[in-house]
Amino acid sequence: MSGGARSCPLPSPPPQAGEGGGGRRRRGAAKTANGRRPTQRVRSPACGGGIGRVYDRANREAMGTSRTNHVSYNCPLTKPPKDAAMTAPAALITLDWGTTALRAYLHAADGTVLDSHAAVQGIMSLDGASHADVLTANAGAWVHAHGPLPVLLSGMIGSRQGWVEARYVPLPAGLPDLAEGLTPVPDAPHAFGPVQIVPGLLRDDDASPDVIRGEEVEVFGALARLGRTDGLFVLPGTHSKWVRVENGRIVHFATYMTGDVFAALKGHTILGRMMQADAPFSAEGFRRGVEAARDLKGPGALVGRLFSIRALGLTGRLAEADSADFLSGLLIGAELCDVTHAHTPFTLVANAALTERYAQAADILGLPHHRAPRDCAAAGQFAVARAAGLI
Repeated sequence: MSGGARSCPLPSPPPQAGEGGGGRRRRGAAKTANGRRPTQRVRSPACGGGIGRVYDRANREAMGTSRTNHVSYNCPLTKPPKDAAMTAPAALITLDWGTTALRAYLHAADGTVLDSHAAVQGIMSLDGASHADVLTANAGAWVHAHGPLPVLLSGMIGSRQGWVEARYVPLPAGLPDLAEGLTPVPDAPHAFGPVQIVPGLLRDDDASPDVIRGEEVEVFGALARLGRTDGLFVLPGTHSKWVRVENGRIVHFATYMTGDVFAALKGHTILGRMMQADAPFSAEGFRRGVEAARDLKGPGALVGRLFSIRALGLTGRLAEADSADFLSGLLIGAELCDVTHAHTPFTLVANAALTERYAQAADILGLPHHRAPRDCAAAGQFAVARAAGLI
């Protein structure tokens, strides 16, 4: 998750229990027949989502997506037999811990994910619980079953508002740099092995510095799953991150506040008055918005184009049911046009709904792209742990 969101939750209320992951589990919850407290499972989002990349219904609405569209991925995460979590040797626990949600993974020594689950217990959704309590609630059963294991945390848990603030590593940075920059958590529960947090990255330009926290782990996970050392990656969200990798090192990244701007314009400006609440996805409205973005010329053109959404509605040329998706297409299209002016192929790393929307915009604009495999956060965390000698 980024410094602004990566995790990348959108500025909307936390989901209700059952949306984007289980609600907060209470101590003393009834145990199942095998003696373990029940874990509510959710469909794993593409590439972790970091966190905050577990997206709830409100998040998807803020990005103009009414529901999750599940898509196929060419490299699914290797899954063990159903009871493998209790029989295979476990070696590592990782948590992709963002602003509104977290996803926990139990890894074998070869990188296989033995078990995983999500919970709506991000750093801003703790309901008075301590970080140590949340870690125990989400991973304590694994330690009880397998003994003390090293724990690696990534995402907004390492921000100033998180458990312990982890530093930013300057660019360029590869896996060894992240491994060397791990920050220990001194007040972690004693039942666990060493608990450490992955650092973020800093692009320290004098005029326009930028930071990233959590997405860098997903990018390294995507590289591992794709068997690559180079590429351009986009991680859509509240604050979209565009990351360039060369020879296994992140050399540049840039942040676009696309999701934040969409939510603000829809929820707090006169444009939102022209939008039908809870309208289903409008492919036609989205297409028109993307095509409008393609026609933007010069600095300030996007700001000047926004008010046309109201004018089109008043003149009967844009239905209220299409307006939100027109705005979504306009903003996403403007982002894509700004970054991919050279038509460089890029890889989408996001949950299914956001991947689908960005892929549709890229298709309309004729931009080459493909989608990363799923669970990139878990793969990236494992790669960092291995580089740090934790496994």
